[in-house]
Amino acid sequence: SKTLESIVRIFSNGGGVLRNESVPVMMGRKVEVTRANEKCAWFDFDDLCHQPLGAADYISLANRFETIIVENVPQLGANHYNEARRFVTLIDTLYEARSRLVISAQVSRENLFVDFDASVSTNDGDEEIALVEEETIGKESWVSGEGGSSSSNSTTMIKTTNGDSMEWSATGRVGVSLAQLSGVQDVSFSFRRAESRLAEMSGSEWWR
Repeated sequence: SKTLESIVRIFSNGGGVLRNESVPVMMGRKVEVTRANEKCAWFDFDDLCHQPLGAADYISLANRFETIIVENVPQLGANHYNEARRFVTLIDTLYEARSRLVISAQVSRENLFVDFDASVSTNDGDEEIALVEEETIGKESWVSGEGGSSSSNSTTMIKTTNGDSMEWSATGRVGVSLAQLSGVQDVSFSFRRAESRLAEMSGSEWWR
């Protein structure tokens, strides 16, 4: 296919002989690269994002190679949550290192990250699962009443995206803390940032 031909051409431009390489990370760990040359490393998506790798591993790869190729990237949503988080970390790492990233995906870049409802669980005895829908909940919250947040006379209020004020308990999200909600919102933000960074990294200015 034309996509594979383009990837092979980019990889060949890295120079040197195709080889296996072990890239050292901290604490004596290593990342194994089965397709490497002088300036380029070629991975399958599962090699980088379906394994217990993190920022330190991706930083080591960025320090070693000018170009990282990742093929077979799936559409990323709730069914690939952990893999999506790792892929976002990889994108952030390569973006900050000004590295080149080449991806071969099952869908277009614009459709790579799909909307999803992130779930958070509680340990209140019933193991109740509550779905947090970020698009209906704003980012503002405050304590209303006397005695501060620990007082029985106070309640936590949130502001919805349409500007209304609502008591947190009235959302029906039993046992879901605002800290958990904040975590979900952080993930959603990181996905949107990754989309923006991928677009920038695909531009001609990035490859000069």
